[in-house]
Amino acid sequence: LKPPNRAKMVLFRLLKIVALFVAVFVVETTCFVATETNVAIKPTVDYFVRDALVVHLGPAARILTEEFYSGRTNLITFQIEKLKTTLSLESTYPGNTANAKSNRRLQQMFVACESTRGEVVGFAEVDARPLGGNSDDTRINRSYMYNLAVDKKWKRKGIATELIQACEEFVVNMHELCAENRLYLRVRSCNDAAICLYKSLGYDEVDPASISLTKEDINSNSLEEGELVLLAKDLPIDAECEVECEVE
Repeated sequence: LKPPNRAKMVLFRLLKIVALFVAVFVVETTCFVATETNVAIKPTVDYFVRDALVVHLGPAARILTEEFYSGRTNLITFQIEKLKTTLSLESTYPGNTANAKSNRRLQQMFVACESTRGEVVGFAEVDARPLGGNSDDTRINRSYMYNLAVDKKWKRKGIATELIQACEEFVVNMHELCAENRLYLRVRSCNDAAICLYKSLGYDEVDPASISLTKEDINSNSLEEGELVLLAKDLPIDAECEVECEVE
């Protein structure tokens, strides 16, 4: 048997990598797709915020990669991180979970889209599953927001605030879950601009120990460099949920 041609093997591997990159670029489409039933759309002058669809995940991955990896990657590794982020978003997309067809959905993704061309310019996720730790009350679903990022060309236009408010509304409207009426998030302790924004919206720093977490829990699996702190905001609880919880 002849030994395999190394040049052919290298070419084959390169083609596989190129094919993966192409797959990412294919999903880099706009927001103007068929609107699903019950998909929230909030228009403004320059952009609108809506529930994310699968086709939005590729553009969202680009924004997230630029936000969290641009200073730590080169041309090649940036594309690799973007691909990994796309696959990660697709694997956790609410429509792929067991709760997708249930009213008890615990997670949602939101995108902000430019009004004229429909380009994705912002992204955020909210998840009502437990943060972790050893909380004694296992019935409480502690909602937290993460992966908040805005395209660098669209910063300081109020997009981050709109995405945060969309996450807050999702938590408030989950009355059938009787979820804890508080939204948590993590932010770098040195990110003064972000902390200032969050505090202006009513968020305060929370001691992780108050919800049976440690600083190590708060800093685990973070895409950001530097120590993270935990912030939280108390949200108005739905009246129906309050009555149901009292009955329980």
